[in-house]
Amino acid sequence: MKNVVRFISTKKIFIIAGIILVTVLYILISHKDSPATSASNASKKYYKCITIEEGDTLWDIANEYKTEEYASTQDYIDEVLAMNNLNTDVIVDGTNLLIPYYKVNDYE
Repeated sequence: MKNVVRFISTKKIFIIAGIILVTVLYILISHKDSPATSASNASKKYYKCITIEEGDTLWDIANEYKTEEYASTQDYIDEVLAMNNLNTDVIVDGTNLLIPYYKVNDYE
């Protein structure tokens, strides 16, 4: 009788240990591509004030400062318009514009 109880208790311990092992392996495998592992490639949003020069267009500015974080050039232009409270995409020489840009942070 004691052997049967001991066998059942031993079996329960192996089952619990197996469940714990499978859970730990699942967590390790499923989180290997988490953002924490690629923190050295993280980019942060910054802002810069620029002065519009003759011939500048929002399209040219977007092509210079837009990065892959934006789905399109138009999305970038729309953000610049909103940030500067502009109702039109016509910009005037000498005007200062606040523009966003992203930069990769170095975590070393």
